[in-house]
Amino acid sequence: MRRELSDIIAMAKAGQFDLALQAAQKIERAWDLYWALREIAVAMAEAGQTERANKTFQLALQVAQEIEDAKDRSLALKGIAVAMAKAGQTERANKTFQLSLQAAQEIEDAKDRSLALKGIAEAMAKAGQFDLALQAAQEIEGAKDRSWVLKEIAEAMAKAGQFDLALQIAQKIEDAWNRSLVLTDIAVAMAKAEQFDRALQAAQEIEDAKFRSLALKEIAEATAKAGQFDLALQAAQEIEGAKDRSWVLKEIAEAMAKAGQFDRALQAAQEIEDASDRSSALAEIVEAMAKAGQFDRALQVVQKIEAASVHSWALKGIAVAMVKAGQTERANKTFQLALQVAQKIERAWFRSLALRDIAKAMAKAGQFDHALQAAQKIEGAWDRSEALAEIAKAMAKAGQLDLALQVAQKIEDAWDRSEALAEIAKAMAKAGQLDRAVKVAETIDFPSVRLQALAAIMAAKQKSGKEEEGKE
Repeated sequence: MRRELSDIIAMAKAGQFDLALQAAQKIERAWDLYWALREIAVAMAEAGQTERANKTFQLALQVAQEIEDAKDRSLALKGIAVAMAKAGQTERANKTFQLSLQAAQEIEDAKDRSLALKGIAEAMAKAGQFDLALQAAQEIEGAKDRSWVLKEIAEAMAKAGQFDLALQIAQKIEDAWNRSLVLTDIAVAMAKAEQFDRALQAAQEIEDAKFRSLALKEIAEATAKAGQFDLALQAAQEIEGAKDRSWVLKEIAEAMAKAGQFDRALQAAQEIEDASDRSSALAEIVEAMAKAGQFDRALQVVQKIEAASVHSWALKGIAVAMVKAGQTERANKTFQLALQVAQKIERAWFRSLALRDIAKAMAKAGQFDHALQAAQKIEGAWDRSEALAEIAKAMAKAGQLDLALQVAQKIEDAWDRSEALAEIAKAMAKAGQLDRAVKVAETIDFPSVRLQALAAIMAAKQKSGKEEEGKE
């Protein structure tokens, strides 16, 4: 029968409604017939055949009502109601939900009855039928199941923006854990709707400290993003866990820095207990100051960063901003400071990463000698290769083809070397050094990269030929 049902559903989805209905009429078992008719009706509704879908839903409803077992009948009627609601037949869905509820009330076994009512109430809530959902929930005998369903209803109300009703329902939940969980969801939904004051009030009512901290964290982050820093700080200060509080204060400090409120950002950063989060926050503040051209202040603040890896990264960022501002000499000095700090990083892998990034930044800034010095200090072969490849590419773009080629030959990693040589070959071709470009391309290890380079050289040669013809 499962295969027959699958075939019928496949026919319906393919738009073969007549064939699907004919096949369905051969089904003897009421449950299977209901299922087939419901799926055919859904397919009809999706195909825009509303009137035909309505008639088929009605057939499915008639079959479902003939199911003898109250539990199965309730489940079938709920399935039809859900399908009707999705098809936009709200009024008919409501009536069918009520029929499902009536059937559930006929279930003799208390546990089965509670499970059926729970499922109906949850389905009603998802369909936005909150009054009916509450009616079903109140008939659930088990306090635990009833609390769970009321939580689901309150959450659905919050998602629909019905915060007052959601809060009222939340207060009726007997189980403290479920009550705390739903108040958290309501508070977060309020914050997303930018009802920040109400969100904070709702969060303060949460009994469970873990859930309360979670809600306050979400509220603090949302208010910070919206630029409401006073509320954000208020929410952050109420978070009990030091780790969560530190993370949130970091987010607030970073948002303040992006908004150009550097003094407030620094104050918030100083309140961060976790050293790692404090370093990250200060680094973001330094970056924002540098982008704003406040180099003196950025250099002062960067000294407060404890983690050597973050300190080095921040100094590199200041140097890059100085290059963009045309302060080349000062940028060089700052790059050197970044190098000095990077060499103090204890873990070799992190040290290699830091030196690699500084070398790449120097290369982009055209500081090739310094970039090479930095690259030579990198212990990890892979990171050193990546840095040298970037330096060689930057040299090629700057027209320093001989130097680029010398650097490329020092690259240990075959892939990075191939990438660098390809860029050098392309740059040579653009400069009209076609024969030399071909020779370099032929030394590339990876066939795919070699072919791309040769294709670029060929294109450059053809372009050069056309230009020569044009001159003639």
